[in-house]
Amino acid sequence: MNSSPFAASLEPEDSPVPQRSSMRFALDDLLARVAPNGTLLSPAALGRVTSALADRRELWDGLVIEDDEQRWHLKLHQGLFFDVWLLGWQRSQETDWHDHGGSAGSFAVAGGTLLEQYRRAGNRRLARRELTPGGHTSFGPTHVHNVRHAGDGQALSIHAYSPPLVAMTYYDLGPFGLTAVETLAVDSPEGARTRSPARRPFRAEADGDQRSILDVLNDARRGLDRLSPQIAFDEIEAGAMLIDIRPPEQRLVEGEVPGAFVIGRNVLEWRLDPKSDARIPDLARYDRRVIVMCSEGYASSLAAASLRQLGLFLATDLEGGFQAWKAAGLPTRELS
Repeated sequence: MNSSPFAASLEPEDSPVPQRSSMRFALDDLLARVAPNGTLLSPAALGRVTSALADRRELWDGLVIEDDEQRWHLKLHQGLFFDVWLLGWQRSQETDWHDHGGSAGSFAVAGGTLLEQYRRAGNRRLARRELTPGGHTSFGPTHVHNVRHAGDGQALSIHAYSPPLVAMTYYDLGPFGLTAVETLAVDSPEGARTRSPARRPFRAEADGDQRSILDVLNDARRGLDRLSPQIAFDEIEAGAMLIDIRPPEQRLVEGEVPGAFVIGRNVLEWRLDPKSDARIPDLARYDRRVIVMCSEGYASSLAAASLRQLGLFLATDLEGGFQAWKAAGLPTRELS
């Protein structure tokens, strides 16, 4: 278990070093008792982590920042398989609609009141729940929600994510439901939506100099041993891993392949690069055969080529994507 990196700038200046070390060791000891070691955490396990820490306020109370205007965050633990955060909320502050880049998560309220609006699993309907001190919620990697302060004074919450949080996709809520609009790399669960960098002025090129997306796609496929659905199925039976990069909305409509590992396209390289701090250890291996699947076999080719650039030379993709897999009569199921 990695030690918890308490930020020096946020530690009380008059707190003796032995006291800070004692707090850190006590927190690490608690995590060692409530979290499985050496593996990714399920939503239920993450719920045990956030609930246990919310109940043990003495482990982090000296790190709380009194701020009447800004939301703030502090990382309490950073490990290979999960991270833990302490957040402070002020009146009426909210997150905007977002997911967690393929991470499962949980948060528990330690002070004040938070209101979570969320998309129900398996359909497009929205629901809400109010969480007060002692309350917590856990969710899988496809969860989309918006959380806001719903009371007076400062609210405090404990958040945990597995794998550690590296990106969020933000959504707009319109008459037809939630629509993904942008994905951002983040370094905390606060993850406020920001403006995209200004585009560079367009510079005209000589005719014939511009490359089309078909040129890029053809270049990507030249280095891939693309697989038909039946051959992919046979390789999966022999130990290859099928990686589904379709967004939640698409899988909700189309269905899914039993046993496929879901990783959002926005975080695929982060999760599979063996040198990445956000890697999934069982998958991020140079000797692992991975087969990337999208809906029709276009985005998957670009993704597999990107993985090969990272040294994963056994990566390839599924010809025709999920649609071809389903048409071949191979196993599928509705998203649950």
